[in-house]
Amino acid sequence: MRVLISSMGLVGHINPLVPLARALAARGHEIRWAAGPDGCARVERAGFDAVPAGITQAVRWAEMDRRYPEIGELPPQQRPDAMFPKLFGAISAPPALADLLALVQAWRPALVINDAAELAAPIAAATIGVPHATHSFGALLPEHRVRAGGEEIAALWRAQGLQPRPYAGLYDHVYIDIYPPSMQPPGDDHLGARHYLRPVPFAGATVERLDAAILERTGKPLVYLTFGTVFNDYPAFPVAVAGIHDAGVGAVVTVGPDADPAVLGELPSRVVVERYVPQTLLLPECDVVASHAGSGTALAALSMGIPQLCLPQAADQFLNAAAIARAGAGITIAPQDIDRAGVAAAIRRLLDEDEYRDAARRIAGEIAAMPSPDDVAAELETLV
Repeated sequence: MRVLISSMGLVGHINPLVPLARALAARGHEIRWAAGPDGCARVERAGFDAVPAGITQAVRWAEMDRRYPEIGELPPQQRPDAMFPKLFGAISAPPALADLLALVQAWRPALVINDAAELAAPIAAATIGVPHATHSFGALLPEHRVRAGGEEIAALWRAQGLQPRPYAGLYDHVYIDIYPPSMQPPGDDHLGARHYLRPVPFAGATVERLDAAILERTGKPLVYLTFGTVFNDYPAFPVAVAGIHDAGVGAVVTVGPDADPAVLGELPSRVVVERYVPQTLLLPECDVVASHAGSGTALAALSMGIPQLCLPQAADQFLNAAAIARAGAGITIAPQDIDRAGVAAAIRRLLDEDEYRDAARRIAGEIAAMPSPDDVAAELETLV
């Protein structure tokens, strides 16, 4: 059958979909992937035909700043609720829908799979009467946040002669959940059918092994520090580097493919800064992961049983940080509380107190027992 995948062009929205897309392709299904224009090259590197749909991240943020400047003035923890319906609903959905409508009419997929922030795809699927599946990129988003997103795009449903659906239609058919069951947040009564899917780390690596020189320079214990590929210019970044150094450990720090490693200035000994290192190669060498708690990094570290220091800054990072702290697999420091001494103390606790690693390993076992991409691909075949 023909399967259309639709996602934002962001790394954190594309990578989680790749394992299921590959499983569907391996079962003989024809895949076409609609993505933000800035994500099409990544989709093609993963092995799929890419079709640009919607707007780039740069345009999206420019529109956000122009139309809703007041959201940027909110405290970091309050921004995600205010931002989601505007960024992914009011700004992103209309141009994406225009492209998706033309695509589904011409190609006629039998199934649509969309990421959990891509609100146009359920409308496009409904116009041709086919089912769709919403694929999570991390924790289940709060009910009120998604409900507000649905309200923002109600007019788009009506413009197609359709009755607006609750929660933007995201949960009308099936929700594919990559979050471990024991870490689920409360409040999922609004979901319909749910299929769990094991989160399989995918970094799009083009190299097969880690540069040995990196580990020679850092030594052990080793901490990996990242603030992701999008939210990586915060003042907390150099503070975290200094705190990790004070903890007496080595560190590999990644600043993102478009950033200059020199931005962190003169570095302490045993700290290596790179633009990008594939997490699938680096994480097995790490004793602790310190990060913004983005879903890709958080779930990859959990799947390998590595305790985490969570330094959330935006988006769904606060959800992940809270879940990791509740599970006992890490320590969270709020944005306003991040300082050098606190980071150093947290790193030492994560290394010295066994309960954090024990909890992370328990969750790793839970993740390993979740259904595989092939299992879920087989379930999706029954929707059609």
